[in-house]
Amino acid sequence: MPHADTANAARIFLTRTGIEPTLNRILVYSAMADSDQPLTAREILDKVLADHHINRVTVYRILDLLADSGAVNRIASVDGASRFCSRGGRWPAGHSHFHCTRCGEVRCVDNATLHLDETELGNALSMRVDNVDLRLDGICASCAEAARSDQAEKQPGQ
Repeated sequence: MPHADTANAARIFLTRTGIEPTLNRILVYSAMADSDQPLTAREILDKVLADHHINRVTVYRILDLLADSGAVNRIASVDGASRFCSRGGRWPAGHSHFHCTRCGEVRCVDNATLHLDETELGNALSMRVDNVDLRLDGICASCAEAARSDQAEKQPGQ
């Protein structure tokens, strides 16, 4: 079961989003809220199953409801599996996603780090911007370090 604070925050967020905060919805949302990276439906199911019995189909239906209502992001991944992450409280300025083109890892990136402001962006474009969700593609720190190590091993005389 999620920590009481996490469950309570999930209950409040779901209610504000207009979604009835049932136990299963709270558990599924909390599994995402506790993660700093988007999760597949299977990963969410595994996290919930650690403490609570839930049917796989129920998790998929809840994820569809949450994504369709805008409570979570559904991210298409290059491996074909959708990944999900919360849009609530943890990211007051919203967040975007970094995708490593080597290992496939997807990570959430706070829009404040990217210096993105929806209001300023909307003003510059003469339109209302409600959400910014960019996909940044590149090489993650782990893969970059591995590439440097591989390169160093290939250089003779060092």
